[in-house]
Amino acid sequence: MGASPTITARGAPRAQAGFSVLEAIVAVALIAAAFLPLLALQTQLTRTAIAIERAEASLLARNNALALLQAINPGMRPTGSEDMGTVRLDWTAKALSDVQPARGQAGTPGRFDVALYEITATLTFENGRTDIFTVRQVGWRANRPAGDLG
Repeated sequence: MGASPTITARGAPRAQAGFSVLEAIVAVALIAAAFLPLLALQTQLTRTAIAIERAEASLLARNNALALLQAINPGMRPTGSEDMGTVRLDWTAKALSDVQPARGQAGTPGRFDVALYEITATLTFENGRTDIFTVRQVGWRANRPAGDLG
């Protein structure tokens, strides 16, 4: 026969104190199962944070490249490269319109010939990733010396 429960002075069986090993294992398994979705959430949050950092770096590099391209005259410098710290900018420009003389207020030909250019810019990051974008910009060339008015 098995062991009989301990009987108290009033004749009722006494309850055992504490948890059994099986109860502890089940509790740990339930807690682990509850934390699995949190682990998946943490992983997704980390991936999202990395994607946001990349997008922010790309946006910053693109803004810097646009500022640099605004200072370049594509009529005089249609191709080039610039090192921008951790990013390299390469560009090529092609004329979208015929070169035309700029006109003064009275409609007289000005000192410059102008054309609209499309600039294709490539940003190359340290990790080898590239970002390509295009902008349109006016380029010019002097067609006569400054003192020559006519």
